[in-house]
Amino acid sequence: MKNQIVASIAAIPFALGAVFAGTGAANAQIIQFDDVDVTGGILSYDGEGGALFGTDLLLDTVFGVDTPENSSSHLFCEDCKLNFETGANISEDPYTFAAGGLVTIEGTVKDGDTVIASGTFLEGYFGENIVGSATEFMPNIGAAVFTGLGVDTMDAAISNYFGVDATEFNFAQTSIAIGEVNVEANGGFSGSVTNVDMDNVPTAATPEPATLFGLGVVATGLVASRRKKSS
Repeated sequence: MKNQIVASIAAIPFALGAVFAGTGAANAQIIQFDDVDVTGGILSYDGEGGALFGTDLLLDTVFGVDTPENSSSHLFCEDCKLNFETGANISEDPYTFAAGGLVTIEGTVKDGDTVIASGTFLEGYFGENIVGSATEFMPNIGAAVFTGLGVDTMDAAISNYFGVDATEFNFAQTSIAIGEVNVEANGGFSGSVTNVDMDNVPTAATPEPATLFGLGVVATGLVASRRKKSS
């Protein structure tokens, strides 16, 4: 029987400092994609061993943090959508999805009326398994967090705008918040996305990619584990 849960979600940002151990966190160059004034997209898993999907997650802003040029300047991202899929599900206790898959962002990036990049301007994949855990606070209400990391290639026109001499990046989606979560009896779930960011750090700036911060997903109601459902 389907459990339907409608709730707002608190996003959990991942600390960035540990990522840059030995490189100087204060000097880290980050290009971030954000959803400042838009909301939309779906996060889902079918409960049948498939992938974790993020479908048409809306973004509207690109800005640089500690970048050599245009730091804190905002570019407008018109009709921009983040889509991703992981590898297949490995386990539901805890939720574990295989590395691989595909991550893309498409749309049009503008500086005023000037087009900086258009089409699919970022493409990557997950470098390690995506693992999740869940805690139940009260019947049918709780939280789940998934962590993962990956690498991507970005259109050089965007990185050049921020003075970043790189097209290859390590990425982290620092928070994805979802509401109106539907949890299926088979462990599958889906929810509408209300917040998402994606941070990109030049590959050369992180000598230990395995220590990168990860993909964060926080979902109220994602606690209907097989163990709970069988009780």
